[in-house]
Amino acid sequence: MDQFRDDAILRLSNLFRGFENAHGRYDVKRVNGKGKNEGKAFTYTTPPTLDLWQAHVEGIGPGLGIIPLRSDDTVVWGCIDIDVIGIDHKALEAKCKALSLPLVVCRSKSGGAHCFLFLRDPVGAAIVVDALSAWGAVLGHGGCEIFPKQTTRYDQDKDIGNWLNMPYHFADKSPRYCIKDGEVLDLQQFIQHAEEMSITEDELAAVEVAGGDSDMFADGPPCLQYLEKNGGFPDGTRNDGMYNVAVYLKMRFPDDWADKLQEYNVATCDPPLTLSEVNVIQKSVNKKDYAYRCRKAPIAAHCNRRVCLTCEHGVGGGEGNVGPEISNLVKYEGNPVYWVATIADKRMMLTTEELTNQLKFRTKVLATINRLPPKMLGPRWDRYIDELCKNCQVIEVADEMFDLGRFHSLLDMYLLGQARTTTKEQLAESLSPFITGDGEVWFRVEGLIRHLDRQGFRHDPTKIFKWLRDCGAEDSQLHVKGVNKRIWKIKEPASSKEPDPENNFGSKEF
Repeated sequence: MDQFRDDAILRLSNLFRGFENAHGRYDVKRVNGKGKNEGKAFTYTTPPTLDLWQAHVEGIGPGLGIIPLRSDDTVVWGCIDIDVIGIDHKALEAKCKALSLPLVVCRSKSGGAHCFLFLRDPVGAAIVVDALSAWGAVLGHGGCEIFPKQTTRYDQDKDIGNWLNMPYHFADKSPRYCIKDGEVLDLQQFIQHAEEMSITEDELAAVEVAGGDSDMFADGPPCLQYLEKNGGFPDGTRNDGMYNVAVYLKMRFPDDWADKLQEYNVATCDPPLTLSEVNVIQKSVNKKDYAYRCRKAPIAAHCNRRVCLTCEHGVGGGEGNVGPEISNLVKYEGNPVYWVATIADKRMMLTTEELTNQLKFRTKVLATINRLPPKMLGPRWDRYIDELCKNCQVIEVADEMFDLGRFHSLLDMYLLGQARTTTKEQLAESLSPFITGDGEVWFRVEGLIRHLDRQGFRHDPTKIFKWLRDCGAEDSQLHVKGVNKRIWKIKEPASSKEPDPENNFGSKEF
């Protein structure tokens, strides 16, 4: 495919510069009953090289995935991922133009849309996420996925982040193409268009979206502010719309909120609801457990939960609403499984038990971000976690980075634990390590494996031996009282403080 010259690959990779230390690959296996491509996602802790980009464009193997969040918590591109199969891409692009949004619209692998923002220089990830979240809401796709999904990274090796499938996989026949003026662009045309659409941080800050501040809904949900500024509640959504208005009024005016319902009814509904309909809504919201119906029309399409959670009368303010919540959940398939969650813009790692046990979850969140999530009734908590897990991204890490990282932590714990021998003779008779005093630790592998088993970390001994050698350990023989014992020798870890196993993989925020 000679048409894909080196300069095109270089320009394409430059547009999508991302995390330097990892990339993703997605191997499509089938199309499900809803028309969505399904397959297996792998994450590799190796750089996304030009050779990988070349293979992506030529259609050699699975498509390439790039993690937008760079190692310094900046991005040079972002994306609104609209997972609506069969969406009218031409109409979407026209709407972006009408709203003066600097977005490049591409078809995703399953027929949805990826609306890309390209930046000329790196910009803080949080700034980009705020902007894209607001733009998604005014486009009528509030609550859709925004990339980057993380705005900060705790650990460059363990906290990889979410990646997005790149456009123009197998560029000659790619269904992942760009739309401009209603026409499909080839790869070269896309690169040119994307470069021309790229903006500076100052230009990003100058983009204004429809809606804005509203006196009627001061410090309230952005969705209600948007709808009030853009004609009120559409036909067929007036009852649900007014229910959310009543929730807002009860938060803002707890003493006389019901008296204001009719005024807001006239202002936001055309025609207004009848008095009997308003009374039914008043009676319903008058109950103690009230909350915004964020997933229902008319407010769902214009949801900007990221901002709403910060509003005094937003989604976090009512008695039936939640406080700090999981905004992004990723499952890493390993031994054992770990979950990485974003809570109040902080990143933290959880075990499966910590995720499913509400008490342990609340304790971990409090210790990590100094916020205590409100307690939920058991069935509601189970539904909340079930919904999160059902929609979370599942990543299989190809190089077993979590297994290896946990092995290193448990190895240090074993070598520096309190149960140590003080002589070579004791080492020959026990399964505890021996610190020689000259910078080495000697141990028997049977003792290490027993320690790993007790911590729930079970692996093929062959792999354990390989990891030990990769750590610089050497196997040797210890001759004591006429008997040879196989031992291992390794450099003594720098710290003599016993690690806290509860903190190795979750007490720090990401």
